[in-house]
Amino acid sequence: MYALDEGTVDWARVLGDEGADVCVLLGDAPGVEPAGAVALTTRRAALMRALCEACAALDGASRASLTMVTRPSGALPHPERAEATHDAAVWGIARTLANEEPRLSLRAVSLDRSGGRGTDAHRVARELLAEDAETEVVLTAGGGRFVPRERELPAARTEATAGGETSFGLEVRSPGLSYQLAWVENTPLPAGPGQVSMAVRAAALNYRDMMQAVGLLPAEAIEGTYTEGGLGLECAGVVTAVGPDVTGFRPGDRVYGLAPASLASHTLTAAQALGHMPEGMSFTEAATLPVVFSTVHYSLDHLARLSAGETVLVHGGAGGIGLAVLQYAHRCGARVIATAGTPAKRELLRILGAEHVLDSRSLDFAVRVMEVTDGRGVDVVVNSLAGEAITRGLELLCPGGRFIELGKRDIYENKPLLLRPFRNNISFFGVDLTTLAFDPDRGARLFADVTERVRDRSYRPLPHSVYPAARVSDAFQLMQHSRHVGKVVVTMDPLDEPVPVERRTQAPSLDAGGTYLVTGGLSGFGAATAAWLAERGARHLALMSRRGDASPEAGTVLARLAERGVRATAYAADVTDTSAVREVLARIDSGSHPLRGVVHCAMHLEDDLLTELTDERFAAALAPKVAGAAVLDQLLGDRELDLFLLYSSGTAFIGNVRQANYVAANLWLEALARRRRRSGAAGQAIAWGAIGETGYVARTGLTGALTSVGIEPVPPREAFAAAEPLAAQGPEVVGVGRYNWARLRNFLPALAAPRCATLLPEYMDGADHSREEIMAALAAMEPQDAVRAVAETLARLLAGVLHMDEQDLDHDRRLDEYGLDSLMLAEMLVSLRTRFDIDIPPLELLRSGGTITDISHLVLLRLGLTDSPSAAAGSAEPAEADSVSMV
Repeated sequence: MYALDEGTVDWARVLGDEGADVCVLLGDAPGVEPAGAVALTTRRAALMRALCEACAALDGASRASLTMVTRPSGALPHPERAEATHDAAVWGIARTLANEEPRLSLRAVSLDRSGGRGTDAHRVARELLAEDAETEVVLTAGGGRFVPRERELPAARTEATAGGETSFGLEVRSPGLSYQLAWVENTPLPAGPGQVSMAVRAAALNYRDMMQAVGLLPAEAIEGTYTEGGLGLECAGVVTAVGPDVTGFRPGDRVYGLAPASLASHTLTAAQALGHMPEGMSFTEAATLPVVFSTVHYSLDHLARLSAGETVLVHGGAGGIGLAVLQYAHRCGARVIATAGTPAKRELLRILGAEHVLDSRSLDFAVRVMEVTDGRGVDVVVNSLAGEAITRGLELLCPGGRFIELGKRDIYENKPLLLRPFRNNISFFGVDLTTLAFDPDRGARLFADVTERVRDRSYRPLPHSVYPAARVSDAFQLMQHSRHVGKVVVTMDPLDEPVPVERRTQAPSLDAGGTYLVTGGLSGFGAATAAWLAERGARHLALMSRRGDASPEAGTVLARLAERGVRATAYAADVTDTSAVREVLARIDSGSHPLRGVVHCAMHLEDDLLTELTDERFAAALAPKVAGAAVLDQLLGDRELDLFLLYSSGTAFIGNVRQANYVAANLWLEALARRRRRSGAAGQAIAWGAIGETGYVARTGLTGALTSVGIEPVPPREAFAAAEPLAAQGPEVVGVGRYNWARLRNFLPALAAPRCATLLPEYMDGADHSREEIMAALAAMEPQDAVRAVAETLARLLAGVLHMDEQDLDHDRRLDEYGLDSLMLAEMLVSLRTRFDIDIPPLELLRSGGTITDISHLVLLRLGLTDSPSAAAGSAEPAEADSVSMV
């Protein structure tokens, strides 16, 4: 056991040839001045540098472990106390070494002494003997033991109860393969002429919602339709208000119907799209009715005019549309042939009365349909499949047959339609409820017909799975994996568990009569910060840098602020110089606009491995952040400020390689923010991820390199927009950035620690090899062997998506023949990205040829292991995965 502040340690002697387990205690450092904070951290870093050098000399596979015991520093949030903030910097060095030094295992322990020396010694001893994987531990004075967990927080959240006073709606964050859902506070719209406001009690999901979430819905499918306002197409609930000319409904009525943005606590819709719920029907039952029966009634009653004795073929028979077709057909005396993807769903359809049930995983359904109809074919096809399935379906129609197209992919892609089948006087109808539902004539008559049949029980609620609003993500997952029967319903019942709702809190406006000081404010992200403060109401800015108005960008920055009516003054001063900063503050105080806040943006980089950093270079990166913030804290400690904002970095929690000094400085800033806040003063730190368009990353051209390892630069405007609600809620330390955790995990081993476990996606299993390792293994193979290896992996992924046995998948058979729909395609793309660390757009995957072998060529092309696009594309026509209905 060693004290890190007691001179030098002969680490080579301590470790020997085979390594050792070392415990280091950080000594007290009372009353450290700003410059002393830099010197103290630099001295401690030198001792840790020497330890790393000794580790490098270890024999073979020998390793060493280091447990650092510090005082409560503020490196972590409550319940750790921010007492010895200088110790936080050493935690930052340890986080970096966890990524830089593979032969050294590190653990940091914050010990808040209980007053009994023997007791504290026993607590430390237990940590030294602990066999868990925790790398950071907090031991509180009361005897508690806490471990940290980083978590993503899109915005500050508060708890609200569905159906209460808080109004909220569902939003999709980052639409695409890794979409996230969030309930967000909104303001209900008042009911206008012909409109009805309602409190939603249950809302049903539709594939269209899922397609919109995963980013597979083209813009033209949303624009100009009633789905433009948000997620949700149908619901049931209670009327809260009606428009001045509405007579059919009144507050308190229990209703169901078609409604835009109905995945929400409240919605507003046209009176013509609503119906009264029959006595005894529940909200969840009523929510299953509007979309499917409007679609089926319009398709089979208005268009196809299905009649007694005719036969209708419906794909996806166990879904909402399929089950509604069954009800309609039974009512009019028609026969039903249905397809479904699993044995359980096929058995259900037989029980519900389908005359013949076929496997939707195969295009052999066409042969089977002709067999069971004695070669006659069918009168009506209700289709949601794409590509070859449409042609097969048209060929199955008997003379005078009608084809109802509910899927939209081929329509939006403007695919040609083979005309030969039309020689038999057949008809083709494209149906899109989203453009029909609110037509004042046809839409009104359609829903009136549907409500009449619901009232007389001709149309009955469908089987459904129910999820409370707090578990909406689980509901979407169920639908994405097509594991449901009938409908999936989300409830907003006041008795359900509380719903996490993000409040749209805006950062308070700044004092137009006060002055706000920005260090490093005359260039890069500091200048962007000055503009952000101006947007928030600041009209007097003091922008400080070492060169002041002689800085290259100063003229432009000051001119742009002046154009916005902001008086900005440039000051030349070194933020680490107490006297120089005191003079700047005195000049501000001499004016009529007192200092109301400060944003500390100053920084300097000296990147290298810790073993390569000299004391001078290490200190150079510390000084602007650590000494600068210490000076500001010292000089402004007795002032009441609106804002004391410190710019930290996302590197502080991930421990970026080659930035031990920068990480140490940023974690020190976060500790300072916590200490100030807990003393009652203003203080907040924002740990920014990579910032694009301006500043260091843009200036040095690092955007591509950072993105490749999983850190995507964020434009300043987007970054500030994300930070504003966090600043308004006022947590001591927050992070704003965009990270691909799965990819970053391959670059930074420390992300495997329990502290970061909640950041990593659940589908990391099997993704423990980096892109470089995968490429090296495949590059060592013969080309045909590489294709075969990738194909075997793809077959395993696809088998999981399709719920099939891997052995039943033919590598040279088109995927659309297995019933791969758009949502299954999205799931497969997520798996591809995780396994191979590549992004393949959905259309490129579909156009690759459509077989497992073709996609294997495409994967190799994207990995850069083949330069032949033709090999990746294959020679087949563009493949079409089965689509799903977008109604």
